[in-house]
Amino acid sequence: MKRIFSYLLMLVITLASPISLAQEQDLRVVVIDWTQTETLLALGVKPIGAAQIADYNAWVKAPEIPEGTVDLGLRTQPNMERLSELKPDQIFISPMFQSLTQQLSRIAPIKNITLYKKDEVSWQALETYTRIIAKHTHREDAADTLIQSARDTLATLSKQVPMEAAPLLLVQFMDARHVRVFGNNSMYKIAVDKIGLKNAWQGDTNSWGFSLVSIDKLIGLKAQIVVIEPLPAGVKQHLQQDAFWQYVVKQSGHPVLTIPAVWSFGAIPSTVRFATLLTSALNEEAK
Repeated sequence: MKRIFSYLLMLVITLASPISLAQEQDLRVVVIDWTQTETLLALGVKPIGAAQIADYNAWVKAPEIPEGTVDLGLRTQPNMERLSELKPDQIFISPMFQSLTQQLSRIAPIKNITLYKKDEVSWQALETYTRIIAKHTHREDAADTLIQSARDTLATLSKQVPMEAAPLLLVQFMDARHVRVFGNNSMYKIAVDKIGLKNAWQGDTNSWGFSLVSIDKLIGLKAQIVVIEPLPAGVKQHLQQDAFWQYVVKQSGHPVLTIPAVWSFGAIPSTVRFATLLTSALNEEAK
């Protein structure tokens, strides 16, 4: 009789709980999009599978994908057989990869979550994005912690940037003559704004927050050029010998700052990391 009563009591408690036992356990999550990958990792979720891990390590770098996470191949063409073998509970994708929805939905439920929309990327958007992913993985408390920590770090960095810092021209090289220059709607600009600096680019930008321009379009802008790695193969050596690039730098009035790779289309983890690296580089240059 006692055993029956105990069983019924446990059943009632389970049914009454807003979080099922399955939810309490760690979800088996697969992720295709790198912005989601960095956010999940920052929330303490270890994906069982992720796409293009080596490239993530080159372009995003942190948070680091832990050992044991299976590399699913290309983001645009993940290995469906390997993915199916993992038996995930959820698969995270962004609209960029929504063409995979039909195939992936046969394996597990899809969470299609976007961040980068034209004229809608802001610090508040980053927080909302983080909370949405946290809700799907039952990490709401971790989201609160991550967001507050990010706010505190950015506030501290804002007090450390040099007072005389010039406006910044944030670029990534596509080849030796063309760059992405970042402005409105970009994660880099959010970071710059949050630490009290100014972004020099006032031109139009796309949904991803950049304009693709030839380097001659940078002439006449009085700003400190910030080059964000990685550079395409051979570009660094070319720029060291390119008289035209040297002229672009000279007329800017400031030396070039180079920042290690930070995911251009990242969320809160990349924003904080970029702000930290930028503040350090500015202080080092000011010495």
